[in-house]
Parts: sequence; structure tokens; C-alpha cells
Amino acid sequence: MWRPVQKTLVNVNRMKYCKDISEKTHSEDMKMLINKIINFENNFAEIQSKVLEKPYGRIFYDQNNPLSYDSNHAYIHEDSDYEFAIMDIVTFYQSIAITPRVYTFTRNESSVGQYLERKGFKKSVDEICFFVQKNKKRIDIPQTLHFKRLHHIDETINELFSSDQEQGEWGYKSLLKSIGNKNFYLFGGYVDEALVCIASLFCKNDISRVNDVFTKKDQRGKGYGSQLINF
Repeated sequence: MWRPVQKTLVNVNRMKYCKDISEKTHSEDMKMLINKIINFENNFAEIQSKVLEKPYGRIFYDQNNPLSYDSNHAYIHEDSDYEFAIMDIVTFYQSIAITPRVYTFTRNESSVGQYLERKGFKKSVDEICFFVQKNKKRIDIPQTLHFKRLHHIDETINELFSSDQEQGEWGYKSLLKSIGNKNFYLFGGYVDEALVCIASLFCKNDISRVNDVFTKKDQRGKGYGSQLINF
């Protein structure tokens, strides 16, 4: 089954810029920021996948991690030849026995997504909120963990992911690919000496993406993930 995934950008303008800039400048700056975020999101999978450059966009794939949608999807430029692109994408993924998927990520309704729907593709919509923050703001919760930056994927991280059979395998494999990227940072939260949660940060230019937030299954519901993100 062909299963493109449409990602919708919502609630970007959550925090105001300085009051002394004009409304026009504010609008132009926000538009530039949104475009940078869109470009960042369209390409973030390059840290955990192999990439095929195409005239219509990019194909990301990792045959060793077929369960990861983020590691195995394509994106198509809005001004491309959709028919050719879809045929090429489907042919490629079928050749490596992975379900073809397309992510669309735009400010407005995606014409790529509309084309896929007309062709009978199944759509899954993820509403993603981005927040523009002027001043540093901390989550007001007690801190019960201590934190470390993790430079290697060791057995303790494997044990953490193994606690959740549904998500653990593909998440662990994605980290194995990402950890070597110079712009990728992995952090762990500990109770005493036991690793209970992790989260990653990927930075490119002046955009950062928090990802891989994962808490050991029997330690969930205690606010550990929130503490780590706040860190």
C-alpha cells in the first residue's frame, strides 16, 4: 500500500518579536523563518538515512531500519512533475521491499498532497506546532534527575529502547545512524546511575530540532521527559 504522510505546519507565530519593529518587517521576518523551518524539516532525515538526490526532491532510505518512517520516505518539490516523481519513488521503494511514503510539509495546502489524494493514496496528518521564543523560559517542574551528554550508543541505551518493543527497535537503529553527525547531540536523564530517558537535539544553521524523546517504559508518567527537555 502506498502511504504518503502529510505534515501540516500550524501555530508557528506563538511569541511576538520586539515591539519596535514594523508590522511589515515582522511579517517578512516570520515568512523567512517559516520557510527555513520548512526546509529544515524536509531535510532532517539526512542524519539517519542514505539520500538519493532527484530533480523533483529527495529520497531517504535505510534498508536496515525498514520500520522507521522518518528513515524511509521521499519529499517532492511543489513545482515538480508529480506523475514522474511518484512512479520513480514507488519503483525505488518496491525494489528494496519498503512501503513507499511521501512527506509533505508546507505552510498552505500542499498541491503534492492533493495530487496523491486524487490518486487514491492513504493520508496520515500530523499537526506540528512550532514556537518562536524571544526570552528563555523554563518548565516549572521539580528536577529529580541528573543529566549527561551521551557520545556513544552503548548497552544502557539498547536496554532503554528494549523496554518498548513497539517503538524501541526502529528508534534505536535511527540513533545508531545519527550519533556520528557533528550537529547531533544526545542527552540522557539518570536516577542515581540508571538511565531512564533520552532526548536528542539536531542543529543546522540557526534551527534546532528536539527529537528521540524516549522514557523507559516502566518509568513513564513521572515527568522525566519534561525534565530532560527543560535541561
